[in-house]
Amino acid sequence: MNSNLSKSESNQSKILIVGAGMAGLACAVSLREANVPFLLFDRGDEVGGRVRTDEVEGYRLDRGFQVLLTAYPEAQRFLDYEKLDLQVCYPGSKVWFDNHFHRVADPFRHPMDGVKSLLTPIGSLWDKLRVGMMRLGLLSSKSMPDQFSTLTGLYEMGFSDSMIDRFWKPFMRGVFLENELSTTIRKFEETFRFFSEGDTVLPRKGIGEIPRQLVGQLPKENILMETEISKVDAESVESADGRKWMGKGVVLATEDFHANQLLGLDEKEVNWNSVDCLYFSLPLTDLPSDEPILYLDGSGDGPINNLTFVSTLCDCAPDGQALASVSVIGEKELGLQEIARQATKQLSQWFGGKVKSWKYLKGYRIRKAVPSCPNHPSPKPALTGVYRCGDYFGLPSIDAAMKSGRLTAESIIKKTAS
Repeated sequence: MNSNLSKSESNQSKILIVGAGMAGLACAVSLREANVPFLLFDRGDEVGGRVRTDEVEGYRLDRGFQVLLTAYPEAQRFLDYEKLDLQVCYPGSKVWFDNHFHRVADPFRHPMDGVKSLLTPIGSLWDKLRVGMMRLGLLSSKSMPDQFSTLTGLYEMGFSDSMIDRFWKPFMRGVFLENELSTTIRKFEETFRFFSEGDTVLPRKGIGEIPRQLVGQLPKENILMETEISKVDAESVESADGRKWMGKGVVLATEDFHANQLLGLDEKEVNWNSVDCLYFSLPLTDLPSDEPILYLDGSGDGPINNLTFVSTLCDCAPDGQALASVSVIGEKELGLQEIARQATKQLSQWFGGKVKSWKYLKGYRIRKAVPSCPNHPSPKPALTGVYRCGDYFGLPSIDAAMKSGRLTAESIIKKTAS
């Protein structure tokens, strides 16, 4: 956009949205559907915020292992699943314990595998029956108080230490990105329900296709990338290079700390959970299985929490090659190269000597991967006349981000119509 730095650019009838992550995109799409004009700003070179896919040496690498749950109501509202060409994960996992992988399957979708799972050392028979009762709605944590952690809730529902340590902890750590399962039981309920009601999927070209599909619904002239906003008020935004836009309203669809900074608020920042995501390339012939399944560490012997051969799910590796995504939680004092060395040792225990030929491709240290939610958060109202949205207004997820953006847009539309 060409303008003098001192010139004020007038778009007084438009809503000015700062941040082109999932919340900002959902807000913009909702405004466009209601014929409310807008401008969308982002300091990055691509939309999506934390939901991004990079191209590295011919591979497509998601910034952290992320999946979409098809039961998400906002995803159903905003996304065209068919065009995303979604690839389905196996509804279960392989858990490493006592020097073997043991399959844990959803008995409602894979009855035979579910029956075999009853014989594994991943929890007792009663633990597995309790999971079935949860699937049927006969066992629930809904009566538990919001301040209960997931760990407390699992014990309250009667799960044994072996089931919690060998399955629930590694599985839910991969979702919450924190080791102690201190996340509110409300988030566990929501996650379990969505996993049960739909499929766990990835777009064929990676998670970044989700924001790309959303931005494809918006006029290009309404999107200003690589534009860092440094000042905001209720009717204007100003970029770091001095350009100013006037509007009918302003939406901050940024992370909470950035929104507070722009508003000059000294509010306590939302806590964040972090993750290290490591990618390894390997010959296609080294794949232990072409099954798109999650591998979990139920032993606690090594840095890896979970692993997925993502090339079994999406087109993310060159011909003849495969791609492994490894998630490590709570090892922030170690550098990525050292974590990769330790992870390689653990992978060798799992898959044998062929791991020596695997190549450490790239690592992501994602310090702000997902807002933590130790208890049920209460959405904040608009502050200083500026609207705010983001996944930190709910139980954090892609779905929560889109819902927050939509609800913000609906508030603006209602106000505009009145």
